[in-house]
Order: sequence, then C-alpha cells, then structure tokens
Amino acid sequence: MTMTTEQMVIELKSVTYDLISLLERETQGLRQLEISEYEQFVSEKSALSMQYEQLVVKLRTRGTELRQLAEKDKAELRELQAEFQHAARRNMTALQAAKSTNERMVNAIVRAVNDKANENCTTYNRSGQTGKASLGGYGRPTSKPGTSYSVNETL
Repeated sequence: MTMTTEQMVIELKSVTYDLISLLERETQGLRQLEISEYEQFVSEKSALSMQYEQLVVKLRTRGTELRQLAEKDKAELRELQAEFQHAARRNMTALQAAKSTNERMVNAIVRAVNDKANENCTTYNRSGQTGKASLGGYGRPTSKPGTSYSVNETL
C-alpha cells in the first residue's frame, strides 16, 4: 500500500519522536545499563534508524508535495529535526565517553597483569626455603611465556 506524503510525514514524526526518546533513555542510563539492556537499545536504535532513513529517502523524492505542506507542519518538522540532531550529538558524546573510560580501564588491567607477570617468581627448594627463580633446569635461563589477553569490547 502506498502512503501519501502527509501519511509519510506523520510516520516520520512518530519515528523521530521514538528515536529521540530512545537516544535520551540510552544516554541517561548508559552508566547503569547491563549488557543485555544495552543490546536491546542497540537493536531498537538500529530498527528505528533504518525506518527513519527509509522515510527520509522516500520523502526527498516528493519535494513538490512537501513544499505544499502547511507552514505549521514544516515548522514542526524543522524543530523536530533540530531536536533529533541535538539528542544524537548528546548520545554520541556519552557513548564516546563510555568507550574511552572502558578502554582506559582495560588498559589499566592489562598493565597490572603485565606488571604482576614480570615480577620474579618465588620458588621453594628441597628443604622448604624460598628463593627467586632466575634459572631454568640445567642452568638455562627461564623463558617466561607471553601473557595472552582477550577482552570483549562490545559498545
């Protein structure tokens, strides 16, 4: 079924309001979100963004009809677009801050693990006395294996 330009504008307004609401909820809850909640936000945001983009593309092909809309509707669309851009910028800033914080935390953990791995290892001899392991068996220097890290960085 083909939608009229007016119906598409109404749908675009609805989708835009939903997208703004979602962005604001995500921005406010970013520090407290569980992974499953965040994944739900990403899924909803993706669906709404695709719907928004499809409507905008379709409406761009109807320039003549859009110019004939009432001034009140045009003004509402402009205001809504500005509000959406503002919400998107706030959301992007919050996401970048969370990503940066996450990266710093992961780097601090990796440094701490590396520092701990580089410490001399304490050993025990046959009589139970402690010593520092500096040589491997038969007088060879010990070669410490590299430390492997795997971090799930979904954001």
